[in-house]
Amino acid sequence: MSDSSKKEVDILLPAELRIVLLGMVGVGKSSSGNKILGQENLFDSKPGLSAVTEKCQKKTGNINNQNLVVVDTPGLLSIDKTEEEILREIKTSINLAEPGPHVFLIVLSVKEKYTKKEEDMVKSICDTFGKNTMDYTMVLFTHGEEGTKIEDFFSGNKNLHKLIKKCKYGYHLLDSRPEQVPELLKKINDKVQAAEGRYYTAEMLQEAETALQQQTVH
Repeated sequence: MSDSSKKEVDILLPAELRIVLLGMVGVGKSSSGNKILGQENLFDSKPGLSAVTEKCQKKTGNINNQNLVVVDTPGLLSIDKTEEEILREIKTSINLAEPGPHVFLIVLSVKEKYTKKEEDMVKSICDTFGKNTMDYTMVLFTHGEEGTKIEDFFSGNKNLHKLIKKCKYGYHLLDSRPEQVPELLKKINDKVQAAEGRYYTAEMLQEAETALQQQTVH
């Protein structure tokens, strides 16, 4: 295999795939992390409005000879902490996924309507991580049942459809099928391949922080 074709294969499937889970309290971020890594109790998870995850947590695994790094983050709109405190903690996910995450998964539950609350959460995420955020973002829907047609769920909601469009139609539904995780990982790998292996970096976060400070000053 020539060097150039070997390089191409490396980009096709990075040796390590780095994922950061983002979303509100109680949508199933931690249980999604467990599903992705194929182990039940890596991340603590239970339903409710109090955050189970208070600090960013990193867990690793290997699926189909690919190393996975999954970082779970505290849920936004928690009743226990201010948004500022939560966002400050969420920023540490970038260092945990060093040299940087290939994808942010915004986790939404199909049991909850996509309302202004969810829109504000997405805006907070974009403000925190900057103008490039959506280039590295997919939407992960949780609490799906076999037969749930996710396209029906978002096509009836103009603002949710807008979010999916911003993510270049990168979305996935976690349901009870055994092939759900391989399908998700394929979508993420395809996205990484389309981005020629690029990932979100600490420099991008620094730029976002500078931009936010300038906005505050003006």
